[in-house]
Amino acid sequence: MTPDTLPGSPALDDRLARWVGLGAACAVLLLIVLFAGWAASLPGGLLAAVPAVSRFELREVAPGDPDGRGPGGRLVEARERLALPAFIRTDGDQSLHRAVFEIDLDPFIGPEDGFDPARDGDAATAHRPPAKSLVLSQAINGADIYLNGVWINGLAQSSARARFMWFRPLVVELPRKLLRRDGPNRITLEVNSWEPYFTIAPVLIGPADHAAYVAESIHFLCRTLANASRGFCLLAGLFMVGVWLANRSDPAFGLLGAASLIWAAVYTLSLWIYMPAGWRPAWLWAFYLCAGALNVLLIQFILRYIDQPLSRRALTTLVAISAGAATVWPFLGQVVEWDLDMFWIWVLVPFQAWAILRLARHAWRTRSSDAVLLLVVVLAAGALILHDYNVLMQLVRRAPREDDGTLMRLLTAPIYLTHLALPPLLIVMARVHLAKFRVSVEHVREANRILAEALRRREMELAVSHARQRDLERGEAAQEERERIYSELHDGIGSKLVRTIFSVRDGRLDRDQVERGLLDVLQGVREVISETDTTEHRPIQDILFDYGVDLDALLSAPDFQVSYDIENDRECVLLGGLSKEVMRIVEESVANTLKYARASRLNLSLRLDGDVLVVVVEDDGQSAAGPAPAVRPAFGTSTGQGLINMRERARRMGGEYRFERGPDGARSTLTLPLVAAVAAPRHEVVAPR
Repeated sequence: MTPDTLPGSPALDDRLARWVGLGAACAVLLLIVLFAGWAASLPGGLLAAVPAVSRFELREVAPGDPDGRGPGGRLVEARERLALPAFIRTDGDQSLHRAVFEIDLDPFIGPEDGFDPARDGDAATAHRPPAKSLVLSQAINGADIYLNGVWINGLAQSSARARFMWFRPLVVELPRKLLRRDGPNRITLEVNSWEPYFTIAPVLIGPADHAAYVAESIHFLCRTLANASRGFCLLAGLFMVGVWLANRSDPAFGLLGAASLIWAAVYTLSLWIYMPAGWRPAWLWAFYLCAGALNVLLIQFILRYIDQPLSRRALTTLVAISAGAATVWPFLGQVVEWDLDMFWIWVLVPFQAWAILRLARHAWRTRSSDAVLLLVVVLAAGALILHDYNVLMQLVRRAPREDDGTLMRLLTAPIYLTHLALPPLLIVMARVHLAKFRVSVEHVREANRILAEALRRREMELAVSHARQRDLERGEAAQEERERIYSELHDGIGSKLVRTIFSVRDGRLDRDQVERGLLDVLQGVREVISETDTTEHRPIQDILFDYGVDLDALLSAPDFQVSYDIENDRECVLLGGLSKEVMRIVEESVANTLKYARASRLNLSLRLDGDVLVVVVEDDGQSAAGPAPAVRPAFGTSTGQGLINMRERARRMGGEYRFERGPDGARSTLTLPLVAAVAAPRHEVVAPR
């Protein structure tokens, strides 16, 4: 597999998108071919249009007639002849209205369409199917249909207790036995309606089989596809809202999902067949509310798609205008229903036209196929919406002509077609947003790739830096270890060697004492190398006293005296290795006295001044005038490193070391602040502050 054919690669995604687009185009083309074939198969001219009805009366239903079947109350309008399609406005009150009118069948009925005893036999036993049928292209409000005074068909009508709206064709077969050979033959229709206007759709008449075919075609367009579109919008809306809930950073899916759900709700409310009459105000308010919300969401989606969202003030204005009908209706009711239905949509049109214009400018500027496709589908949906609005309000009417074929009469009939635009519009809106989302994903992938490359380089830099830092730390650790060993050898081992050499040269030690001294030096070297824990747990007074005793035994002579003064009122144990550090400073101070001071007296003292430990090493050497050669040249001259080491040791312990020279000798002083931690009956455990 090449990189371009791997799953998730941009090239494979592009080819997949092209195949999906090609498949969708083929599906649309197939539908167009099927529709053209269906249209071509229609028997043109075999269904005639009824040009007009006669004896039209529109009355209010009397309050004492709950079923609305009586002669009616107050007359609203009456006409001897009414051209079809007809649109009659009621007087705007909140009552149920009843319309009664007739259709003259004689111009459309021939002798062969009725019953002929000579041809058909006995009327009581002969059974011949009807030759002609009447088609009401939209039986919106239901109807009861009578042929020559005999009820032959109908759909449930509205009453004082219920409201029925069918929006479906009705086929009325004309039984041969009810048709009069010598006339007159009349169809009487009785229709009840709660609406503030009354619509009579075109009526067609012709052969029964062709009439059934046309009626089923209308039913497929008006009901079957409407229900399918409504279900599609519902499922797609739920899916898109779920996608938005999973990722709320992008509101476009939420807008599109909400628009789909509300669109499904609008069509559900529009095609609602039955409801109690008392529910109609709430139903109409919900319809106004959903229609306004749909207007806001669709405009918002279009403007977000072209990255030109509404300002807060413009959005507030749009919401206020779109919610106008739902806001006014609860207060004014049917007094303004006609005006809302007639004029409210025209208040919304400027906003919709403005959004479409901006979309068109965006498509022209970017030459984007997605933008062009969205623009075409939006314009088609707008045209179908205006068509359905015209069906409802009959602003522009076209009477069928004699030369119209069945297809033309069907397409010009007042049937609702907006639902045909719902799935394509929803698919295109989802596609353009997914395309935009895909571009964002590609940008994120590119940013991630750049970030990963930068991270890889940074990791390499950090690895090199870590290696360098590790080498530096190793060098520093080695240097610290060298300094530690030097300090231990200089301050501890060196002072022991000086002491031993000083005693040997003066002849004060026998062989066993020299051996013990050298073994002590050897043990000290081992401790320095192995870093054995040599923490002292004895009081510092005992440690310094033992050191003074040993020093006195090794060095005291007629010309050199060792004395010590150890205060023992309060004994203290120094924590950690502090005892060792204190003794290193004492040993180095003693070694300096032996090497450089030319002293005859050495004194060690320890006292506690409150919480401060003070250790003093002093001699009577004659070195106040400046540096002097050593008493014993074998030791060499001072390098000054010993004083630096002692000051550093004191600083690490939190104390202070001072070396002072005077006319009467030299004085080394260590002051170490102490903090009491645990008080025992005999010992006081202290630590540096």
